[in-house]
Amino acid sequence: MARWIVDRTTGQLVPAEEYYAGKSKARLHVISDTMDPVRSMADGKTYDSKSRYRAEVRARGFIEVGNEWTGNKRPEMPSVAGDLARHFE
Repeated sequence: MARWIVDRTTGQLVPAEEYYAGKSKARLHVISDTMDPVRSMADGKTYDSKSRYRAEVRARGFIEVGNEWTGNKRPEMPSVAGDLARHFE
C-alpha cells in the first residue's frame, strides 16, 4: 500500500517516495553565533556576535541574566489554614 503526503507548497497529494526524493531525512540543529544587532548596556557598543557580547559583558563585571535554570520548585507559600479556621469559627 502506497503512502501519500500532502505537499505543503502545492496542496496536492503525492506519493511519499516522490515527496521525499531529494530531501534529507536528517535534520540539522545549528547553534549560531550571530544574532540581530543589540546595544550593550555595559559599554554602549553594538554587537551582532553572541560570544563577543558575552565576553565584553563578563569582562566588565556584569552578569547576563535570562538563561538561568531555576528548577521546578515552586516558591514556598505561607499556610493559610490557621487564618481560614479562625475566619469560619
